[in-house]
Amino acid sequence: MPLKELNATRRRNYITMFLLLSLFTFSLYSINLIYPKLGKGVPIPDNIKKAQEIGRFAIPFMTLLSFFTACVVVATMISDGNSSLLSKPRDQFAGIYFLGIAGVILSIMNFTVLKEHNLKDYIKGKKFSVIGAFMALGVSAIVFGFLDNFGMKLGTEALDDNFVQMFLGPFSTHKRYGEYKESIGDNLKIINGWASGRWRTIINQVLRCKDDLEELSKKTKSKDSRLKDLVKDINKFVDNGAEPLIIPEALLKKNNNDNSSSDIKSYIKNVKEKYDMIDGSKSMMGNTFSDFIGAILGAAIINLFTYMTSYDGIYTGDDNIDNSGLISNLNKLAPFMEALFISIGCLIPIFLNIAITRDPTSSNNAKAWTVVISVGIIMSIMMYLSVRGTKDMNTEDKKRSINKTLTDLTERLNITEEDGNLNTTVKDFLAKVNTM
Repeated sequence: MPLKELNATRRRNYITMFLLLSLFTFSLYSINLIYPKLGKGVPIPDNIKKAQEIGRFAIPFMTLLSFFTACVVVATMISDGNSSLLSKPRDQFAGIYFLGIAGVILSIMNFTVLKEHNLKDYIKGKKFSVIGAFMALGVSAIVFGFLDNFGMKLGTEALDDNFVQMFLGPFSTHKRYGEYKESIGDNLKIINGWASGRWRTIINQVLRCKDDLEELSKKTKSKDSRLKDLVKDINKFVDNGAEPLIIPEALLKKNNNDNSSSDIKSYIKNVKEKYDMIDGSKSMMGNTFSDFIGAILGAAIINLFTYMTSYDGIYTGDDNIDNSGLISNLNKLAPFMEALFISIGCLIPIFLNIAITRDPTSSNNAKAWTVVISVGIIMSIMMYLSVRGTKDMNTEDKKRSINKTLTDLTERLNITEEDGNLNTTVKDFLAKVNTM
């Protein structure tokens, strides 16, 4: 792909991401449009009722579709930003900006359109289905798992140098080399550049030329082109920004005066040890970022699923639902369901990363896209079935729901004969409800 085409693709991706974020925002806000503020006793017009029925599936579907499509676009932008056609990487922070903007949008919607009072208004009088409960618990966990892993990849890669310098660099001090703290920080950044450069190629070439390098040290000539290959790759490594460690002038002078390199070796060893400590912590910093983003986005996503499925954990009054295997054993099954679906969600970014990596020599891209699209189709079917299973509660459902809820509350609050009038009032109320 020529550079001109790469730049044109970049512009298209930015425009596409803007349009998808606009669709994402409008989809969430449109819930507010189909639930107008009507006075008490005012009947809901038929066209509004129809819009509410369609919107219960269409709005969450379009919201998630635009969000996940935007994730693919931003991942492609970051991948293209590492093209060898560029003098230096670009768009490495695109994913951070995208997730930040999505987080702000979802937070605003969570405080307005999807706030608790409004949610109750959206789902009042509705009973969820078994598949709706499964959907609310399972698919929301998939989304959280996706956000967790996708956010960790974006955070670890884009904020790599920032993590090294801003968070961990200040702790990489050494009593013996305290005066060289600034130099140590520069060297940590250099080693971090090695880690993201062509180090694999350099190691491979060095191993190929091991014997020749040994012979070269004895002033003999190389017999083949392996040393040329090594020098070629080293030059490319340098072109990509690699440079040797910086040794403080004071240590160099001391080394020349003492005719000993022990201080320099000790200094380099210290830098390497500090970097190993930092490198082992970067993934945890990336995970901190992803958990932060996942918590913010996940809260609104859960409310969106509550709107779609009407599942909020109450009794529906329908024994076929309340006494089903899933609902009656939810406390036992929920941890395993959550673990399974979060794992599935975490795997999606892995396949997505494989899918967007261009590799004309294999079919891995097509296979990865097959997995990603299959998961998307299954989620869409589950969403549709959960909405289709949402029904209006009839009077008998409401009576049974009140009975089960008050019975649970009586047991939880330990309301007994010793509570006198309170116990009698509760029993009389339930009896009156049952005889209505």
